[in-house]
Amino acid sequence: MAEGSARPGPLPARPRAEPSSVPALRRPTVTAAKGGAKGKSPRLGTDTRERLLDAAERLFADHGYDGTSLRDIADLAGQNMALSTYHFGTKLRLFEEVVRRRAVELEAARLAALARVGTGAAPRAEVVRALIEAYAVPVIDACYGPSKQWQSHVRLISQLVSVKRWTPLLRSHYDHCGQIFLDRFREAMPDADPNALLDAFSFMVATILYVCSYTNRFDRMRTGTRSPEDEISSVTENCLRFVHAGFMAL
Repeated sequence: MAEGSARPGPLPARPRAEPSSVPALRRPTVTAAKGGAKGKSPRLGTDTRERLLDAAERLFADHGYDGTSLRDIADLAGQNMALSTYHFGTKLRLFEEVVRRRAVELEAARLAALARVGTGAAPRAEVVRALIEAYAVPVIDACYGPSKQWQSHVRLISQLVSVKRWTPLLRSHYDHCGQIFLDRFREAMPDADPNALLDAFSFMVATILYVCSYTNRFDRMRTGTRSPEDEISSVTENCLRFVHAGFMAL
């Protein structure tokens, strides 16, 4: 299990950094998962479905797939367990939908940010920094925003990346967007070894997952005092600078 699987402490909202200017993530309409009841109106039970997904997301992040039951999810959501079967069919399909819904939101936000990254004659270092921000800032902003659900999602993904059982699931929902970004990095750095760029991209993903999991593990080692807002802003900027330096060293 990855370090990011520990329960994070409460986090204040992160002030938006000016260079990023990435739009806030918006939750799209979630379509019915496979295995749900046939003929069900799209509007019927939407709130119940979202409560079940939110509860499942938190429990899967805290206890893993095998350590969570449909009854646990229904109890946390305050719903009858039969409704889980009605909306999702099986625990596996519920789990897949938990992963899918955030991946859809995140891909949309990342690609929107990527569309604003210029392809002209800007200095390479500036383009690389802009690409990193387009990929990292949407999820960082979401995790440090008012909803703690995104923290649960990132802690869950931090666990799944280390388990081969879930590799196909992650590939199906995250590789499309990842490949688009990787191609843009290769365009911005044509002289860099393509495999070295892939390694740098994977290191960036791992760094973002750790930053967004926020376990407070190293807080006791910090010196001086800063406001929570300044602390989050500083950690985010240091993360972006760290990743940028890694890419530029290739």
